[in-house]
Amino acid sequence: MTDEPSPAPREYVGLLTQVMTNTLDEDYATLAEKRAVGGSGPAGSRSRHLGLLAVLVVFGLMVGVSAIKTDQERPQTQAERDELITQIHNRQDDQAALSSRLNRIQDDVTSLQKTVAAQTSRSAEIAARVSLLGTVAGTVPVVGPGLVITTDDASPDGSAVGGTILDTDLQALANGLWSAGAEAMSINGHRLTALTAIRLAGLAITVDNVSLSPPYVIHAIGDPATLPARLLETSGGQTWLGLEANFGIKFDRQSRESVSVPGDPHEYLLYAQPGKAR
Repeated sequence: MTDEPSPAPREYVGLLTQVMTNTLDEDYATLAEKRAVGGSGPAGSRSRHLGLLAVLVVFGLMVGVSAIKTDQERPQTQAERDELITQIHNRQDDQAALSSRLNRIQDDVTSLQKTVAAQTSRSAEIAARVSLLGTVAGTVPVVGPGLVITTDDASPDGSAVGGTILDTDLQALANGLWSAGAEAMSINGHRLTALTAIRLAGLAITVDNVSLSPPYVIHAIGDPATLPARLLETSGGQTWLGLEANFGIKFDRQSRESVSVPGDPHEYLLYAQPGKAR
């Protein structure tokens, strides 16, 4: 067996050297050799050139048309952009106007709230004043401690002369109660005020033109600790003590913790009017 000579070692060629040396791709070189063998003549080359030229012409036309269309649409686009900017500015102006109006409305609401609060407070003061004046004038019902007096004619047994209660007797009793400190008063459910008239009409005593019949019950609101005693110190109280002692007229007095007095239906003055203080 003969020894065959070993193949000589291949010289290493670096990648950079290979690239610089073989600048043409092997596939392109093979294609070039086939074309040289096939002998592509001037006709084939001209056809390819015409095809390439047609492609270039079509591409150029497309680019030109696109450029022309872009130039044509540019003014419209600019106009739309300007219109949008104008609308934005208008909306901003509208918003600023609405904000200013809202601030004015809020100021008006605040002012109205202050006015309403002041008027509410004023109304409360007026209501309290009206209530106080109504109590004094007798137009509103009132409740409080006081005195209940029950009077009646003497018993009809003929033993006493003058045992019938007269209108003047009730007038004296009412005036005595006012002098003793009564704040409100009624006779048989009829409120006594500065306009009330107690008088005799025929055989009956009338209060505000309403006929009353005995017994006569007087409700008077005042200090129950002092009102009974002070009543007896007045001329009206002394008159009634004499009527009770001399003619047998009933004069019963009871202090109460709660006495109700109705309001007078007359809610206006008939003659007097408010005047300026001098």
